Amino acid sequence: MLVNKASYFFNSDVLDGVGKEELNFMASVAERVRISRRSSIWNPGEAADAIYFIRTGVAKVSRALGEGREFNLGFRTKGDLIGEECVLGATARHTSAVAYMDIDAYRIPGPEFQRVMSRSQRLTQRVGMLAQQRRRELEQKVGVLLFKTAHARLASMLIELSDTFGVRDGRGTIVNLKLTHKEMAGLIGSTRETVSFAILDLRKSGLLATEGKRVILLDEPALRQLMAA
Repeated sequence: MLVNKASYFFNSDVLDGVGKEELNFMASVAERVRISRRSSIWNPGEAADAIYFIRTGVAKVSRALGEGREFNLGFRTKGDLIGEECVLGATARHTSAVAYMDIDAYRIPGPEFQRVMSRSQRLTQRVGMLAQQRRRELEQKVGVLLFKTAHARLASMLIELSDTFGVRDGRGTIVNLKLTHKEMAGLIGSTRETVSFAILDLRKSGLLATEGKRVILLDEPALRQLMAA
C-alpha cells in the first residue's frame, strides 16, 4: 500500500519538483479515503483540518449564496488537490465540497502537510501558485456571472468543463460530465428554464448538441466568440 501511495505522490503534477524525502513522508501520513457519489467531503463551518489528493472521481467545490443558490468554484478531478485553505491560514471551511462522482483520494492532515511545507520551499511555491491560479479563475467567473448574458455564461461554463472533461470525437468535443439543466443553472447563476431555452437556441444555431445529460460542443470557435462577446 505504501509503495502505491508513494508512486502517486512521486507522479503528481501538483508536487512536481518536491524532494524525495518530503514525498515519502507524505505517503507515510496519507490516509486513503473513499467518498460515495453525492456524499459530503466537507461543509461550511467545519474545521479546515486536511487536504485531499484525488486519485479518481470528481469533486464539486462551491459556496452558498442563500435561498438555495450556490456559486460553483470548480470541479476537481484525478490529480487535483482540494482543501488547500487549511495550510493557507484558514481554520474553518467557508465552502462546501461534494463527491459529484465516487471519489478515491488521499487525505493528509493539515499540520502534517504544513510540516512538509516548512521543509520544502518548492512545495510552498507549488501550493501558492495553485492558490493564485484558483483566485484568477474565481475572478474570471465572477466577471462572467455579473456582465455576460445567459447564453455567454453557458458557453463559458461548457468551454471550461471541456478543458477538463472533454473527449474528442467526429462530431466535436463531448463534455463527459453528466449535468441536468438545473445543475447547469446553478453553475451559471441562472434558472433551469433559462438554461433550457439557451441550450435549445444553441442547438438550433448548430453550436452544440445533446446526448442524454451530456453536451457535445460542435463549434468551439463560435462558442468562444459568444463567451467573449
